[in-house]
Amino acid sequence: MYRVKGYVLGVLGTNSYIVYDEDTLDAIVVDLGDFSEELLGFIRSRKLSLLAIIATHGHFDHVYGVEKLRATTGAKFIVHRDDIEILELNEQFCREFGIECKYVEPDEVVVSGGVYKFGSIEVRVAHTPGHTPGSIVLYVEPLKALFTGDTIFKGSVGRTDLPGGSEEELTKSICKIYKLFLLDARVLPGHGLHTTLRSEAKYNTYVAKALRLCK
Repeated sequence: MYRVKGYVLGVLGTNSYIVYDEDTLDAIVVDLGDFSEELLGFIRSRKLSLLAIIATHGHFDHVYGVEKLRATTGAKFIVHRDDIEILELNEQFCREFGIECKYVEPDEVVVSGGVYKFGSIEVRVAHTPGHTPGSIVLYVEPLKALFTGDTIFKGSVGRTDLPGGSEEELTKSICKIYKLFLLDARVLPGHGLHTTLRSEAKYNTYVAKALRLCK
C-alpha cells in the first residue's frame, strides 16, 4: 500500500513529500525544500529505500536539500531537462534571500511525459511549463495524488514573472492537467494547503479563467 508523508521545509515553506510503498519499502521524495533530520529519520525508522528525489521544477526552494540527502541515501536526483538553466540560476536567487546554494547536478533528466517506475512505485509525469520551462506534475494513482509543485495552488497558480516563466504556457498547462487527470485528484502543491482539481476548477479564479481559454 502506498503512503505519503509531508513536511514543510526551507525558507519559503516548501511542501516536501515522501511517497512510499509499505509492502516493498521503496520510496521517493518530491520537492526537497531543505535537508531535514526528521525526514531522514522517518526514512530510516521505516527502513525505506529512497530511490529518487524528484523536483517538480528547478527553483532553489524545491531542491535546496537535495545534495545532502542524495549523499546520505544514494538516491538519484531527477528534474526536467528544460529546467537545467533554472538550476544554474539558483546561486543568484539564493543570494537574494541571504543564503548560499550551489548548482545541483541532476543524475537523470525527464525528457517527456509518461509513466516512470522507481522500484515498485509508478509515477505518471506530465510536462507543465509556465512557472518554469521544465515544470512537471506527478500523479500517483493509488493515492489519487497529484503533486503540482508551483503550477497550481489552493486558490492560486504559480507566478510567471521569473526567468523562464510564461502566462501563456501556464494556461496551456492548466488545460493539459484537467484533460489528463480526474477531477477528484487530490492536489498536493509545492506550497500551502491541499485541495482537489474539482475544487480549484470551481473556486480558483486563475484556474477557472485558464479553463475558459482551453482549446
